[in-house]
Amino acid sequence: MLKRFSRKFSSAGGLTGFSRTDAGLALAHVVRQAGSKPCLTFCDFLPGEMAESQNVLGEGCRRRGLSSGGAVCALEVGSYQLLQVAPPEVPEGELREALRWQIRDLIDFPLEEAVIDVFQVPRGNQREKARTAYVVVAHQEQVRQRVAQMKEARLKVRAIDIPELVLRNLANLLPETGRGMAFLYFGVHSGLLIITRGRELCLARNLPLGVAALIEGGDSLESNVETIALEIQRSFDFYERSFAQVPIGSLVVAPQEFDTGPILAGLRASLGIEVATLDLEQILECSEPLPAHAGRCLLAIGAALRTDEEGA
Repeated sequence: MLKRFSRKFSSAGGLTGFSRTDAGLALAHVVRQAGSKPCLTFCDFLPGEMAESQNVLGEGCRRRGLSSGGAVCALEVGSYQLLQVAPPEVPEGELREALRWQIRDLIDFPLEEAVIDVFQVPRGNQREKARTAYVVVAHQEQVRQRVAQMKEARLKVRAIDIPELVLRNLANLLPETGRGMAFLYFGVHSGLLIITRGRELCLARNLPLGVAALIEGGDSLESNVETIALEIQRSFDFYERSFAQVPIGSLVVAPQEFDTGPILAGLRASLGIEVATLDLEQILECSEPLPAHAGRCLLAIGAALRTDEEGA
């Protein structure tokens, strides 16, 4: 995403991905292997304040010998806007500029300070289905900070990406069912549901609850799971109507550091479909044993899975 800051580099040495949170920085490195699963050489979560993330990234890369390699940064949720729009009928080369003007009243800062990118949503089965697109909008300063952070760590800037698309990179490694793939990810304070079909992102929805709410037990957990299930079902219904698709048959949930058994059971009961935790060792070769906090590294891993063909 955000091609203005994207560069192409050889993937022979793999790709580094990273993402930031208030608690620290997730770092991962993936090497693509012809004819076999991508190899996750390592993933780690490095504690540190947000203000310290530049030093944490540089030290982590030096320790792992990643300096001078290509890198992708996944923006943190809340640092950008993802807008679903009906794109105008203009030549492909003029689409981005046309959309800049179309979304000017939907952002809360001057248009000239915005960096935007666009990716189109695949049409449904209906013959006359209207086009839909997602527009990513970030403030120039947000993007410049990430670029400067990578350069300071002596990494080559490959791209700035967003969680919706780096999670899609992970979902694309799962077996294709032909019915669409639903993937559920939880951050600290919010969740993210994506639905992909044919390796394309069809739908992305933010959920109001995250890990902080889910670690609560008793009646609170049951109520929170019901809230999440309701939002997921609404998203499924919208997907089925908009894309004229058969119902989603399964949901894959990001791994956590706590017991998610009650959450999975609650979602199965409410949604009536198969619900399972993502098994990273099923979709990746792992050079090292996965750490207990591998779930915190999902955005970094997904960023490191980016290929030149992926993104808008």
